[in-house]
Amino acid sequence: MIAFDPTTPAGTALALLPEVVLSAASLVVLLVVAWKHQGPADSRRAGWLALASLGLTALALVWVAANAPEEPGLGLMVALDGFRYFASALILLVSAGSVLASLGYLERERLVAPEYYVLVLLAVVGLLFMVNAQDLIVLFLGLETMSVAVYVLAGYNRGSTYSAEAGLKYFLIGAFASGFLLYGIALVYGASGTTNIVQIGAQFGEAELSLMAKLGLGMLVIGFGFKVAAVPFHMWAPDVYDGAPTPVAGFMATAVKTAGFIALARVLYTSFQGSVLVWQPIIFALAAASMVLGNLVALAQKSLKRMLAYSSVAHAGYLLCALWPGTPLGMSSLTFYLVGYGVTSIAAFALLGAVGRDGERDVTLGDIAGLAETRPWMAFALSVCMLSLLGFPGTIGFIGKWYILSALVASKFPLLAVLLVLTSLVSAGYYMPVLMAMYMRPSRAPMVFFDRGLAGSARVAVAVGIIAVLALGVWPGPVLQLANHAAESLAQTAGQIVARR
Repeated sequence: MIAFDPTTPAGTALALLPEVVLSAASLVVLLVVAWKHQGPADSRRAGWLALASLGLTALALVWVAANAPEEPGLGLMVALDGFRYFASALILLVSAGSVLASLGYLERERLVAPEYYVLVLLAVVGLLFMVNAQDLIVLFLGLETMSVAVYVLAGYNRGSTYSAEAGLKYFLIGAFASGFLLYGIALVYGASGTTNIVQIGAQFGEAELSLMAKLGLGMLVIGFGFKVAAVPFHMWAPDVYDGAPTPVAGFMATAVKTAGFIALARVLYTSFQGSVLVWQPIIFALAAASMVLGNLVALAQKSLKRMLAYSSVAHAGYLLCALWPGTPLGMSSLTFYLVGYGVTSIAAFALLGAVGRDGERDVTLGDIAGLAETRPWMAFALSVCMLSLLGFPGTIGFIGKWYILSALVASKFPLLAVLLVLTSLVSAGYYMPVLMAMYMRPSRAPMVFFDRGLAGSARVAVAVGIIAVLALGVWPGPVLQLANHAAESLAQTAGQIVARR
């Protein structure tokens, strides 16, 4: 082991080694695609280079986790804890799944401009900065780096007016949300005199928050609410998911949502952990509204892609339920549920991209009718995804929801737990018809929408996702232990703040 001191410039560079490696790798990929970008083969080369870049970043993350000091100190701008490592690993995993799903999809849809993969890598750089940020300025820089890249990805299909609309809407709403977040940072800085997340927690302590601090907290929650698509800040999600290329929609539903929730959890649990009673009512309202509206509106959707978009809003509500207790158990359930939702959604969006054409906007239940007859393995995989999103026993989705319910019951607040169960039952009204269409309805016209099946690389992403969904639904122990360790590391930081006061 090579221990490093994160308080020195060289040590800070080592603490940021995954981000540095990925930034350098993205520049290398950019040079490669600038040198040769004539056709599908060049696009595939860029995709495989992007996948290799994510693998190198994962190795750098492992090195940092193995060599970081156990108690790095409270004044750092970069977190060195299990919460960061867990979230970073999950972001790299779902991002790799998005790249694998994109390789065949872009070629089929004739979107072979290879800068796509450079944008994905730059977005991941921003996401990694979001989850490692222990300073609000670093958090904002990471969020903007991610957002600019995803704005372009959402509107990547230049031949589609819907994709252009998605990019424009995401840009306008994203800029609006960034304004709220930046104003919140300014107000919190004015109230505490620092932008360091840990030092803010030490400043505020258990005392009553000033009006400026409360306004700053409210602005921060609004800004994050937009990014995670929580009601009433969700209005961009259905149209953006609908118009964006399907692998991009999957990336936004998993990696972007993961980074948003991890950053929000760190800010609330570290900077405002002495003011739980101030932010709990806000989180309760957002969670309840997201679960109810997301599930009810999803029932009325005919397009599978829009249904998954509103389903993502509902799952944001479930994740807010995990955030509400403000306890280590709640943080652990949050991180575990992000794993379950991430691997399930990547597989679901990859499958959706295989059964449709032209952005999959018009794929309905009638279009997947009889899928089990011609593509039985695709039908089985999509069924597993729907059951996991529903929370059916034997899948990771069930374990995740059970874990959130455990955190809510342990906090002696059953109202959110009851609401979570009831809205999950409502979600059966739009998940189960997908299974019924594939297995119980005849094909409208054989091989119309699924004549090619999954591309080879997408098969890998789907296979890994389905195996993870089923294996962790039966044996979740290893990931539960990692989630517990991540939550304990965040709680340890909060304990150091209390000891410092």
